[in-house]
Amino acid sequence: MDSPATDREFVARAGGAVVASTVVLTASFVGVVSFLTGSATDVGARLPFYVLAMAIAFAGTLFVLDDPTADGIRVIVATVGVSVACFVFTALGAEGFVFAVRNPERMLASNMLVYFVAAGLICTGLAFWALRHWREFAGEGAAAL
Repeated sequence: MDSPATDREFVARAGGAVVASTVVLTASFVGVVSFLTGSATDVGARLPFYVLAMAIAFAGTLFVLDDPTADGIRVIVATVGVSVACFVFTALGAEGFVFAVRNPERMLASNMLVYFVAAGLICTGLAFWALRHWREFAGEGAAAL
């Protein structure tokens, strides 16, 4: 049976992951608004940092996933996927943060931030569920659908 300390540790880790994911997704949603409204200016000056974040994610993911027994194709495909996702979320999140700092009145006056936090929480839950159940849709379980 799990001890209360173990339960608290799990809740703290899970809570931290939920908060971090929700913050990243919320900032990314705001970043999309920034791009769609044409408010994202000087992106070119920040682009090298987004590419650097992608490169760090690529190298880190490759080192974590590569294993002599692992299928090389799966490793490189997963690494590229994680790297692209890192680039997208870093760029959108950073641009969303810049937009929010430059336009706080637009964020608060329309309750846009509240809606985006709610959407971020929903997406966090869906991502958690998808990661836990993806095999059901990728393998034999998909044929039964």
